[in-house]
Amino acid sequence: MLIVRKAKKKIVRPDGMHEAWIYQSPALPVVEFSKIVKDCSDSCGENPSKTIGVVAALMNRITHLLALGRAVEIEGIGTLKPVINSKAADTAEELGDPYESIKGVKIRFYPHKPLQEAIAENGYEYQAELDDE
Repeated sequence: MLIVRKAKKKIVRPDGMHEAWIYQSPALPVVEFSKIVKDCSDSCGENPSKTIGVVAALMNRITHLLALGRAVEIEGIGTLKPVINSKAADTAEELGDPYESIKGVKIRFYPHKPLQEAIAENGYEYQAELDDE
């Protein structure tokens, strides 16, 4: 269940003429890798060291493929895709050295329908006691 925090006012422009109200989720603690591995090993009946080996191998393979510029699809969860941001130029000649034109590389996540539906089914909960923070 996603928890929604109170509405907060956000100033959009420095002159204060335009404002927007937004909802925020509270900063929840990050679930540690060791906890996920323990839960997985308990649910499948394997010992934690085997589970860590499989998960580490999977993560290494995904990392390697993303480093090569390949998109990685994890069925039922989503697709990870590397995206390059570069400077714009009017002509190809103005681009010059490609390494100088690249502003950054990011990984975009595109969730698949089952993950989107799972989040939508769980919905959200508004906790009024957070309003006092």
